[in-house]
Order: sequence, then C-alpha cells, then structure tokens
Amino acid sequence: MDLLLRDIDPVIVKQIDEWAKEHNRSRQQYLKELLACWCANGIQSTQVERLERQLEANTLHLKRSADELAEVTRLLNEVMQDA
Repeated sequence: MDLLLRDIDPVIVKQIDEWAKEHNRSRQQYLKELLACWCANGIQSTQVERLERQLEANTLHLKRSADELAEVTRLLNEVMQDA
C-alpha cells in the first residue's frame, strides 16, 4: 500500500534525508523502517501495559490469599490450643 504525504517542511525533509544517509538508506526505506518500528513499539507498549495490569491484579490476589491463609493458620492454632 502506498502512503503519500504532502506539504512537509523542506527543513524536515532535509533532516530525514540526512538521517537516511547516515543509515545508508533511501528516504523511502528509512521512513518505511521508522514507521514499522514505531508501530511495533506501539504494539509492544500496549502488551507491556496489559501485562503490568495483570501483574498488579495477580499481586493483589496473592496478598489476599496470604492474608486468608494467615487467618486460617491463626484459627487452627487456636483450635489446637483449646484441644
């Protein structure tokens, strides 16, 4: 698929051309790779955010489980002392 951009400031185009030259790429190759990386990073960031939310939920669940286990242990100790 083609993408056409118009009315780009010549100073910006010159800078893009310099960066492309530094990477031994044509302007088109450089921009194509830049856009692909940008999209990949966006997808990766979304996945990282989702995993971080899941980690927070798991941590909360483990804390609640630990609290409940501590209460069960306390109750069992009481029952064993009363017996």
